[in-house]
Amino acid sequence: MKSFSSLVRVVFCLTVLPGLLLFPAPTRVDLHQTFLPTFASMEHPLGTDRLGRDIYALYCYGILGTIFTAIPARILTLAFSTVLSLFSYIALPSWQYILRTIASVFLSLPSLLVALVIVGSLGTSFWVVLVAIVVSDWALAYESIQTKVRDIQSAGYVIAASSMGAGKVHIFKNHIFSQLRSIQYVLFITGIPAVIMTIAIFSFLGIDFSGELWGPGLGEQISFAKDFYSKSPMSVLVPAIGIFLLVYSFGKGK
Repeated sequence: MKSFSSLVRVVFCLTVLPGLLLFPAPTRVDLHQTFLPTFASMEHPLGTDRLGRDIYALYCYGILGTIFTAIPARILTLAFSTVLSLFSYIALPSWQYILRTIASVFLSLPSLLVALVIVGSLGTSFWVVLVAIVVSDWALAYESIQTKVRDIQSAGYVIAASSMGAGKVHIFKNHIFSQLRSIQYVLFITGIPAVIMTIAIFSFLGIDFSGELWGPGLGEQISFAKDFYSKSPMSVLVPAIGIFLLVYSFGKGK
């Protein structure tokens, strides 16, 4: 199964890289070449959409934009959750209780709803989208890291360091933080597919900041082409396949 997942990743990369190297970003409209069928020409191997944009280029650059958003968003989420875990470790019990309560509230709220409220209030820039993903997703990562911190706290070397007068910041920095890498790696890998889906939903709803740089996102491509499926089915199928392959590649074979 792992070999199959690895093969899918390799094939996936080999379908994306040529498009990034050989095709410009699909940001221009060419109404003279709308709805070209698949394999009609070497210039447009998968055809064009109703604005004359190359479907293969849309696929490749849509994936690029998704990855360039999902990875930083997940890294920031884990960094934010780790900093909060440090604060919780060194804070007074009253502050720990407040932080646990806030995390519980965020866990009970639909993460997509939280993200949409933030984007709707602050706009659709790159940084706003990152903040929206972090705020909507930090609580689950925080609780997972806190569980690991509590396990490490009971370890003999941590108890010994505390008995010898080491401060909490010193203990967290030198004894706990290094032991969090494994859980952080797992949270990073397992969290990326959900972030990809959030970005795709954002894009489908028209929340897309990369249009002028890389062209529309995968979700926006589906939303834009769904009413013209009969004329250009590849305009819908190709970005849908791109979302599936992204989620599969990051989510399988860990």
